[in-house]
Amino acid sequence: MIACAARTGSTMLVRTLRSHPHLIVHGEVWGDNMVGVDGPLGRACEADPARHAALEAMRFEAPGRVMYEEFLETHEAQAVGFKLKYDELVRPQWQEVRRLVEADNDLAIVFLHRRDFLRRYLSHQVVLRQTGVTVVVAGGTPPPVAPFAIDIDDLLRDIAETRRRTREFEAAFAAHPSLHIAYEDLAADPQGQCDRVFAFLGVDPAPVRVATEKIVRVAPGALVLNHAEVLTALQAAGEA
Repeated sequence: MIACAARTGSTMLVRTLRSHPHLIVHGEVWGDNMVGVDGPLGRACEADPARHAALEAMRFEAPGRVMYEEFLETHEAQAVGFKLKYDELVRPQWQEVRRLVEADNDLAIVFLHRRDFLRRYLSHQVVLRQTGVTVVVAGGTPPPVAPFAIDIDDLLRDIAETRRRTREFEAAFAAHPSLHIAYEDLAADPQGQCDRVFAFLGVDPAPVRVATEKIVRVAPGALVLNHAEVLTALQAAGEA
């Protein structure tokens, strides 16, 4: 299971891991809407919209059954998994999923984080304020992004909450086999970081290809209209 905050590169990691011919990696299957179903199950859902709709509804009625019988069904793959963001892990409708994950110490956890909290926040704000776009496939054109001012108090609250949730779920899953990956390392060396995942999972090594484009390509100094004030506040908060 990939556990992470939003806008930490999880879609990049999921889609890049899918380069491996013997992995099944589901994406946002625990959101309000079920998207990113991979492998034979994904193909079955794509071919039969009624199958997709039934499975999407069943997640709310029998989440444990769906997790083990559908999303963790290997279909003869060497490993299978899914992404579960902290945003979903705290929602009431998925507390049974969280309980099952916590109880299943055989479930390996890949913790994905982003060292640069400001860039993570900006990435999220760009989605919310401007583009509504969370992924651009490889070869696609990222949407234009205009400079904007940010709410410094909201930024500091976001950083504090992201740190708190990270601590919470690292503690909750402390008994599980786990691997930590930073987005910055993944972006700089996708093959090297995916090789770490393959070794952690005990699957055969394989070449990977990055299947997504970076959306926000503007440096914070050029993107944030009140950047100087933001840096001052981050320094005062010990987050610079």
